[in-house]
Amino acid sequence: MPKIAPIGLALLLGLPAGCGSRPSLTDPGPGPPHKGSLQGIPGTKTYLEIVQKKVASPKEPVDGEVTFYFLQEDARTPMSPAPTGGTLTVGKKTITLKPQGDGLATPSGPPLFARSEGVDGMLSVELDGKPVEIPLGVR
Repeated sequence: MPKIAPIGLALLLGLPAGCGSRPSLTDPGPGPPHKGSLQGIPGTKTYLEIVQKKVASPKEPVDGEVTFYFLQEDARTPMSPAPTGGTLTVGKKTITLKPQGDGLATPSGPPLFARSEGVDGMLSVELDGKPVEIPLGVR
């Protein structure tokens, strides 16, 4: 019995490491389809791809500064159905997102993230008929 226990323990510990088809966030393979950053959506097996435009001026209006794409488990295929609306809360400001292509984008206006290298805030959407809040800027 004592010889079986270490073998069983090794198998038990090794199983989670080799199982599952969820892509690694550190090595997602060929990369997200829109060349953005990939983030897992809490409580699901799906992903959020965040594409942020480079802003030339902190005062000049920009259209679609940030676009959010919702992807299936393979981190490449668009979620179907994808959210058609949502909000982005940055500090005390809440921005209503607009559909743009197969994603949701910030509307035209002054840059929200001109001085940062990432998107911070809370994204609120509806997935599978349920409201979901996705924290952004988790580094």
